[in-house]
Amino acid sequence: MADPVELTVVQVRDGDRWRGVAVIDGRNYPDRASFDQAVMDAFDTLAELRIPSQLATRDVTATEPPSQLPAWYDYRKTLAPKGAGETE
Repeated sequence: MADPVELTVVQVRDGDRWRGVAVIDGRNYPDRASFDQAVMDAFDTLAELRIPSQLATRDVTATEPPSQLPAWYDYRKTLAPKGAGETE
């Protein structure tokens, strides 16, 4: 039996609520290790940028429609690199 496929929603703090901003869909990765690496990349990137965030992971079925949220790597491109906009 194959391992279940998971989907992780990347959520950031927006005022007093959590807002979903990106998705890491295990169906889009060739194997579990690649999916896990993407999840760790999201965790590490958001922590490094000090963006209040949480990752919500759940099982996803092959027949479930894709999320309307952007993929993590597309969303990641919109984040300012550390130190951007800072002056010395």
